[in-house]
Amino acid sequence: MMHFVVHVGPGHSTVCTILGEIFVPTAASASSPDPVILTTNGFGGSYADQVPLAQYAAPRGYVVLTYSGLGFGGSGCNIELDSPIWDGEAASQLISWLSYRPEVLKDGPADPRVGMIGGSYGGGVQFSTAAIDPRVDTIIPIITWNDLAYSLAPNNGSAAFHYTDNPPGVLKWQWTSLFTADGLSEAPQNPSSTPVPPSSCPGFDPRICEAYIESAALGYPPDWVVSMLRSDSMASFAKHVRIPVMLMQGEGDTLFNINEAVANYNDLRANGDPVKLVIQSWGHSNSTPAPGELSYTSAAHGYETSLIIDWFAKYLKHQNVSTGPAVEYFRPWVAYNTGGSAEPAYGTASSWPVGGTLDLYLSGDGSLVRSAQDVSPGSKSFVNPPGAQPGSYSETSGVQNMSPFSNIGPTDPPGTYASFETPPLPASIDSVGIPVVRFRLTAAAASSLTPADQAVLFGKIYDVAPSGAVTLVENLVSPTRIAVLPGQQRLVTMTLPGIVHRYVVGDRIELVIAATDQAYLGSRIPDALTISVDPVHPTALSLPVVSPQDETSGGPRATSATIGVLPLASSSN
Repeated sequence: MMHFVVHVGPGHSTVCTILGEIFVPTAASASSPDPVILTTNGFGGSYADQVPLAQYAAPRGYVVLTYSGLGFGGSGCNIELDSPIWDGEAASQLISWLSYRPEVLKDGPADPRVGMIGGSYGGGVQFSTAAIDPRVDTIIPIITWNDLAYSLAPNNGSAAFHYTDNPPGVLKWQWTSLFTADGLSEAPQNPSSTPVPPSSCPGFDPRICEAYIESAALGYPPDWVVSMLRSDSMASFAKHVRIPVMLMQGEGDTLFNINEAVANYNDLRANGDPVKLVIQSWGHSNSTPAPGELSYTSAAHGYETSLIIDWFAKYLKHQNVSTGPAVEYFRPWVAYNTGGSAEPAYGTASSWPVGGTLDLYLSGDGSLVRSAQDVSPGSKSFVNPPGAQPGSYSETSGVQNMSPFSNIGPTDPPGTYASFETPPLPASIDSVGIPVVRFRLTAAAASSLTPADQAVLFGKIYDVAPSGAVTLVENLVSPTRIAVLPGQQRLVTMTLPGIVHRYVVGDRIELVIAATDQAYLGSRIPDALTISVDPVHPTALSLPVVSPQDETSGGPRATSATIGVLPLASSSN
């Protein structure tokens, strides 16, 4: 274990000690130097978490420095949410230390050839570092964020992937409570030898606890909280990240969803950066990779491992290797030899989005129909109960894949949601991408004057089996706060979380718009809500789909033509 002293914060006025460990290839020397991989932990972890990666990469010709981020794993100072002037600067000073190592390959004086990799919190710091230090040559952020304000309090009332603050978002109170408790317990569990700056919020910069308490009390993040969270996000400094980036994001992730990786992808593409998007099976909500997906013992048993090594070989060793298609995504429905690589389960595309769009129109009888001409007039009414209880259940955040929570299915109390459903599918549909739904809403009590009085809705798509069993894909929901005056009809655009899912033949696709969700702080104002359907101005669920031309394996899929023969469906609710 090594100790590093860094000077960080405003004016570099705060001294912190960082713990870490360096792994040097046996053959590395001043006459035969190797590039560097710098890596750190996710939230609540330590440098030890990345030792398996280091032990895998070092024999393959990389000097690896793994370290505990500020406030974690025995490293000093408070948790600062991967701020560029704190966490980014700490990483930059470690890069400076590496520049003095004779076995480290350099591109110039004090300029080591360096890449970064890490997941979640260890992904966010890569953007913060690359934004302030041009010596970073490439990064591989895994299951991380684009806009922390969106991650922790999303408002999906837009078809874009950058989210407005008016109205503000809907607090993920379960995820934020989990991380707050985790951070508060870090200091007593892993004491640091560095004096920790005084804080009324042990382990954290005190503003972070203030942000959590005020947001929970209000039910939404106030402006200063949004500004603080966004300042530590790629959304704020994307234009300064001008290097090759491989983004790896999880399908099973209700904390940092696919939408965030797509926002990062779009930002990097706008910069003209080389960028690859890998959508893997695992994330914060399901932390176990599929067999053959990730292994630090054998690339033959870890497809993502081979992608990582190839990426670093190209951009750190400048080897003439292929990094593959620009977009790859794990398809859970594809069977493959689980004793080998998961590569056969990955679909590929040259860019994002990967396929086309299937419009399923909302009809007044509660159906989803293929043709706008088949839309009938009508409305679906539901209520937001007092105190937002009882609530719809989508997940218990962070532990939904563990027993007993894994045995609890999604539920929506009668009268608290509206639904629209297709008939049984005549052919399977592969949906890869980010759905968007539009609908017309009226509210009896909601007000557009203050966020606390505004309507909050939760959109989601169920896969309904012939038996009636429902699957909420990866437990993903889309919270949206809507400013609508009583009696006013408002056209709402709601972006849903990205998915990779097959709706098999015989199943039905059900769109649900609910008034509550137990994982979020919804509106505390009782209200009567109505979604109206007008055949003259139809609205639709736009479902991203891939066709046989988009993929080369995986079984039958539906085209627009096959969906067009679906008969009208009756509502099942």
